[in-house]
Amino acid sequence: MAGQQAPTKIERIVAARYGPLVFPIPLGAMLAGDYQEYMPKFPGTEGVTVEEHLESFYIYADNLDINEEDVWMRVFIHRLDGGVRKWFRELAPRSIADIEALDDVFLKHWGGKKDLLYYNTELRNFQRENGELLSDFNIRFNIMYSRIPAKVKPTPTSAMLTYANAFDSQLCLLLRERRCISLADMQDATFEVDSNILAAERLEGDVDRRRQGGELSSSLDLKIDELARMIELLASEVSRLEVE
Repeated sequence: MAGQQAPTKIERIVAARYGPLVFPIPLGAMLAGDYQEYMPKFPGTEGVTVEEHLESFYIYADNLDINEEDVWMRVFIHRLDGGVRKWFRELAPRSIADIEALDDVFLKHWGGKKDLLYYNTELRNFQRENGELLSDFNIRFNIMYSRIPAKVKPTPTSAMLTYANAFDSQLCLLLRERRCISLADMQDATFEVDSNILAAERLEGDVDRRRQGGELSSSLDLKIDELARMIELLASEVSRLEVE
């Protein structure tokens, strides 16, 4: 267009780097420090599957406390390597609007080719592991849900029921009673519900200990009374012997 200034070389480089992504205006501020030093890479070769890479990256990004979607996606792109980076740059410009679309395009191209029924079966059997932190479980569940192809992906309501059923019966029932409006809302509520359950269990344990302590105290009082009576009888017997 006449009068429009041609993009600079650095602008062309940045456009090529993130071309397939749709970004908001203004962009979120990128992270500071050496955050890339331990970031998992994905070269697309043998050794690491795209599912494993996504899972490790979700955990890594969560530890970095990334809250802006465009920052999350840019950091993710930074760790693509070799043929994967080349493949990404050749995707249609502005064809990836959000994290879910980014996950989907990677899983379709680089993920294992599995029967469609497999994904829903795997999601239905999903359970929280013993001692697993809620934050880690939520990341695992979101990764599992995001990798299901759109044509067989459960509805958000179905995903919420599946999420609740992944916990023990008490937590599951309390989550359902919350009547959350979205999966994200339910996952946020899980922290509060789980904390309430733990607090109730601690309170019940304290009551039991106090009750047991009261019973022990009563038993000790009975033994002291019995000992006192024995001492009185003994003293009386001693006095009688002295008189005789």
